[in-house]
Amino acid sequence: MRSFLIGLLLAVFLISCRTTPVQILQGSKPEKNIKKSAEKPELSIEKESPSILKGKIPLKQEPSPVSEDVVEKYLDSMTIKQKIGQRFMSWIPGTGLTEQAVKLIRKGYIGGVILNSQNIKNRSQVKNLNGKLQKTAALNKPPLKLLIGADQEGGRVIRFKFKQFTRFPAAFYWGEHNDPYFIEAAAYITGKEISEIGCNINFAPVLDLYGRPDNTVIGDRSMGDNVSRVGEYGLFYLKGAGEAGIISVIKHFPGHGITSVDSHEHLPVVNITESDLMKRDILPFKTAIDNGADALMTAHILYKNIDSEYPVTCSKKIITGILRDKLKFKGVVISDAIDMGALTENFSMKEILNKSINAGVDIILVNSKYDTLKLESIVMDLYKQGEISIKTINEGVKRIIRLKLKYGLLPVK
Repeated sequence: MRSFLIGLLLAVFLISCRTTPVQILQGSKPEKNIKKSAEKPELSIEKESPSILKGKIPLKQEPSPVSEDVVEKYLDSMTIKQKIGQRFMSWIPGTGLTEQAVKLIRKGYIGGVILNSQNIKNRSQVKNLNGKLQKTAALNKPPLKLLIGADQEGGRVIRFKFKQFTRFPAAFYWGEHNDPYFIEAAAYITGKEISEIGCNINFAPVLDLYGRPDNTVIGDRSMGDNVSRVGEYGLFYLKGAGEAGIISVIKHFPGHGITSVDSHEHLPVVNITESDLMKRDILPFKTAIDNGADALMTAHILYKNIDSEYPVTCSKKIITGILRDKLKFKGVVISDAIDMGALTENFSMKEILNKSINAGVDIILVNSKYDTLKLESIVMDLYKQGEISIKTINEGVKRIIRLKLKYGLLPVK
């Protein structure tokens, strides 16, 4: 009898273990509950596909509309020498405020400074240098602050390699994520870090199309060869950099990925037609332009079927004819460095300056070697000789003033 009771209790215990407390209270069968729970929809954790229509973050400090009256007041207060000076962005020697740097700012009235390895020692030193450069510019009348920047793309093209800075891979690998929010974040972080040391402009993003992450002139600097994706990525880059208060320079118009020849050394020559160029390589630039890109850098490439004589930087057919007239770009056009072999091997400096300014370049980038004050003198002579008109000089200066006003680099008169 005792054995029978023990067996009965054990059986009841085993049955109760197979039934939940809720089932016992409700008297329901376990099978029905199992079926019911299986019918419940599972919570999806699948990420939504990014879209340029989503996640638009407004600028923290929305820039005030630029008044043309203010632009004209600045223009009227400047001498012709000062106007020519604003058309140059120059290299400077040393890691401190040298006599030559002061002369470039006070006498040359340069519009900006590009920082290179010779100017960079550590983070605090660069911040101190940039502060002194801007204080020197503030002594001018009118006190136009400088555009100060560098090539801080990511990957192999970075000027600031400080331990305090984020080291992003090359842009090609950003594109591999197929996530524009990653690119927006990378642009914001990069922009925030260089803004903290006194920079206000970055020569990025690269919108050239290229399909392989190799070490050619573009290679892994490109975000890929998918036209629509690179265009979309470019917009997110501009948004992230803008949120950090940095002026982005889209480059290298109208597309350097079409050739692997390094224009630092030689002049690339391309046989593509304008029609084919407009159908592919120009499209990422068009997307950025249509969405308000502030600045653009030209490529030193000869497109024989469009302009058989002059490369893009010196070509009125391309800069005025295509960029200004057809694409309606109203921002600032910056040349790639005019000391590069693509130009200096084939043209005199006088011809480079004459053709590029008349073509529609607003800012001449002098990255090394040449004395910017002497280059300004050449432009002054071209003006006196009637080779460059006051109208052409003024148009470029007005675009520069608008850009500086938009980013708070000038006091509003």
